Amino acid sequence: MKNRILICMWALLLTACQQPTVYVFSENLQDEQRKQLDAALKAQNLPYEYVELEIPSTFGEATLLLSSDKIYPKETEQLAIIMQELGYQPEINYTTRSNHFYGDGNIGFYLKNAVAGSTFVMPKKLRTTQCSEDKYNDLLVTFTDKYADFTLPSGAVVRLGWEFLYGYVVIYYKNYSQTYSHSQPLINTPFGAKPSDTYTFTAHVNHPSWLNCSLQIVYMD
Repeated sequence: MKNRILICMWALLLTACQQPTVYVFSENLQDEQRKQLDAALKAQNLPYEYVELEIPSTFGEATLLLSSDKIYPKETEQLAIIMQELGYQPEINYTTRSNHFYGDGNIGFYLKNAVAGSTFVMPKKLRTTQCSEDKYNDLLVTFTDKYADFTLPSGAVVRLGWEFLYGYVVIYYKNYSQTYSHSQPLINTPFGAKPSDTYTFTAHVNHPSWLNCSLQIVYMD
């Protein structure tokens, strides 16, 4: 009987030892973001530790670093959801045991607000592009400090509220929103490749269809 109890205790200890740890790196997060992150980490299943080290410059705003020797899909998905709920799109990278943090399934959780402390300026006029429905391409969208005015094919103007939140442009329609990620690709034009500000929509909405468009301005000079 004693032997059986000892075997059970050893099994429990081995299970505990095998449980991975989440190492959390964060930079420039706003107070509300930190509160949300703390609450979300407490609600997930894995033990975690905050690490006071800089995030490598090669990492994106949201990165999960997994040990290649052992991967926990369910737990990784939980952590990715936490990043998404904070307004980020996580990237998945892999590392080996040579990185002392990441053997035995340990996970690196890297989150940074790259735009903290900077002033975001939205272009005043953009055009819709890459729309789900072609008829909504090349609509004029005019931005002020608070509003985005969409000029529809009928000529009607729809005014929506917007804000810059956690590195994304967010436009609000009734009780939901559309989110756009910013990039600056070169665009081919009859005058050669020109720089742009491009805001790519991140999800499809059922209605209105003209929110399923990216927004773009191409600089010709």
